[in-house]
Amino acid sequence: MWGEDVNGKEVRGGQVTAAGPGTTLVGRYLLAERLASDLVDVTAWSAHDSVLNRTVRVSLVTGQHVTEAIDSARRAALVADPRLTRVLDVGTDDGIAYVITEPFAGITLSEVVAGGIVDAQQARVIVGEAAAALEVARRRGVHHLALRPEAVRVDGNKVLVTGLGLDAGISGQDQQDADATSHLDAVGLVALLYYAMTARWAGPSLDVPWITPDSVHPLPAQRDASGILPLSAVVPGAPDDLSELCAQVFADTAARPDASGDDTSSDDDGPAPATPAQIVSALEPWGTLSVVAALPTFVQRPAPQPTNGVSRQSIRSAFDVPLSTPPGTPPPAVPFHRPATGRIHRVPLSGASTLPDGASYPAPTYADSPAPPAYAAVPAGPPPGGYPTQPAPAVPHPVSAAQPTVAVPPPPPPAAQTSAGQTAAGPPSGPFATTPAKKTGSKSTWIIMPIVLLLVIVAVVWGVKFGLSGFGDTSSPNDDNGIEQPSGSDPSEGGTDEELPVNTDPLTIASGGLLDPDVADPGDVGEKPEAVPLAIDGDPSTFWFTYSYKDGGFGGLKSRTGYTFSFREPETVQRIVLSTNNTGGHVEVRAVTPAEPNGGEILASGTFSETVELELDPAAKGTTFVLMITELPQAPDGAFRVELNEITAY
Repeated sequence: MWGEDVNGKEVRGGQVTAAGPGTTLVGRYLLAERLASDLVDVTAWSAHDSVLNRTVRVSLVTGQHVTEAIDSARRAALVADPRLTRVLDVGTDDGIAYVITEPFAGITLSEVVAGGIVDAQQARVIVGEAAAALEVARRRGVHHLALRPEAVRVDGNKVLVTGLGLDAGISGQDQQDADATSHLDAVGLVALLYYAMTARWAGPSLDVPWITPDSVHPLPAQRDASGILPLSAVVPGAPDDLSELCAQVFADTAARPDASGDDTSSDDDGPAPATPAQIVSALEPWGTLSVVAALPTFVQRPAPQPTNGVSRQSIRSAFDVPLSTPPGTPPPAVPFHRPATGRIHRVPLSGASTLPDGASYPAPTYADSPAPPAYAAVPAGPPPGGYPTQPAPAVPHPVSAAQPTVAVPPPPPPAAQTSAGQTAAGPPSGPFATTPAKKTGSKSTWIIMPIVLLLVIVAVVWGVKFGLSGFGDTSSPNDDNGIEQPSGSDPSEGGTDEELPVNTDPLTIASGGLLDPDVADPGDVGEKPEAVPLAIDGDPSTFWFTYSYKDGGFGGLKSRTGYTFSFREPETVQRIVLSTNNTGGHVEVRAVTPAEPNGGEILASGTFSETVELELDPAAKGTTFVLMITELPQAPDGAFRVELNEITAY
């Protein structure tokens, strides 16, 4: 038997071997981290395959059944099914027998049931998928023979069966009788079904020498005078077909002298299913596996409760729009840049300037463009002549081409009125400024009034002329009016005091991805790659999630991890709304470009909550953005992970 001394070296038969952390088997597999195994004669390691540059699981085999285990694993290597953990390599190196498999993914059925028994539909899915996988193996002459909760795993919406070949060899069971071995797998599958719904094990005893005593041993099934209690007696409301299946298989097993004895109804087509194929037929149809239903305390969210508000990371809070972001094919990343404006400008209040005395807006420039670019929702920026200090009643004020910026004078007293009855608020040039008329009795009043009236008439005619010209040909930034803006974003049109409109239509996200800047191993595929599309599928009931860690700092393994999302072409992003199952932690929004593949400067940041709004101020334009998670929130089960239901960009 293998052991471990104080120096971390592997010990066999009292002799220290060369196998241990940092050891390379057959010049290819570099052992890294010791993994858990419930088999007495198997020591498991996480290792790096230097030939194919990937992470693998190495099982070092010892004990009296080494020959059977190696032979059985070799035959299992011929079986290929996505629901079976595949055997990649088998051999010996300097007297050390090894079996190389894919890494184990997901969590065991024991861990699933520890969070709550599984409902009938989900139990049907889990066992049905496992039975279908074992039927593929049976047709190649390979049987599991060691089915138990630790050998079945749930990974997102997938079911995986581990230990095919190796576990049968280690157990030392006779694999020559095809009928007996098929029946043993059928019994194990039904026992898994019973266990998933009751948390009680009704299959062959797991108190055997080849399973470690400290591994998970479920409670045995309850019995009465006639044998194992029926499923319907333990689980009220259990489907009749599942109850009948369990009763038939357990009764048939009890009638056999032992697990490998003769079948009292030797015909496989008899009343009791005796092969994985017949278990599949008994369970069909079973639909799809739902992580939410299969893992109650792991992912299920409580029913929404009325609250006074949600935690947001933005001053904007009134944007309730449908989530519709179907995934697609991402385009190549393009250089990231910001709009020329910087910020989304707001219309100053009537009668007052929003700038300090003497301040002015700078005139932006647009390279290689005869006119300012028009963005769908974000204003392209202040006009080359600057914004007027108040919205005009119908048309914009003219601005001289020789005056690129407009100095804003201090606001006049509120009581000041022009002869047209408007409140004076700092017009762009001197002829428009008026003062209250006073009855002084002086003759100068009769001289000034006609001049003022004449100037007002000239201003109105001039304004109408240039205002109507805005509906004709588009002017360039150097034209005399100098205030052309993207359609629908001119603050002088309509004379409203409201904020300029922002983009309320969600942008279409083409694809999602993973980014782990701190992980140097090219074979590391990141945090749950199979669940990546679930964060952009438009369905808030599904989600992408990270692995679980012991603390918010990724257990010291790394400092951050990222989820990337891309558009088909560069888009201007004003805000990002996240729907999550978490509270706490920390997330940042960054842009991904060829120059900065791991993300540039922080565009927005916040903590996780049920709904998080991250506003990019200023708005940013690019093709690919990353949600960089620098601190994990704590999940209800005490572990630390992120569960990201949906990403919506505006």
